[in-house]
Amino acid sequence: MTNDVPVSVRSEGSKTIVDVETDNVDFRNAELLKSMLTDLVQEGNKNLVLNLRNVNFMDSSGLSVLLTGKRVSEEVGGSFSICGLQGYVNNLINLTNLNKTIAVYPTDLEAIKG
Repeated sequence: MTNDVPVSVRSEGSKTIVDVETDNVDFRNAELLKSMLTDLVQEGNKNLVLNLRNVNFMDSSGLSVLLTGKRVSEEVGGSFSICGLQGYVNNLINLTNLNKTIAVYPTDLEAIKG
């Protein structure tokens, strides 16, 4: 696990929750996040929940992180969801219609149940 992207990873039942502990998911950290999600799936964590409660900004690189998480999880028969969307990020997810292809939950607890 890299320390270049502030995240914490925890398991809850069959789900692996990735808490993103930074304000921005953008071109500066997107490649590292994508690699981390891919590594988690390769290690056997196929049901990922990306908790974005601390993220206030996301650019197109950040959107590619979400699409990568969805792809690598589904390739191994798993699931990918996001939770904790804040103002700008929530609007971006809705504007790009990603909420129609990626499961979105208000909180990590609801994502774990979902």
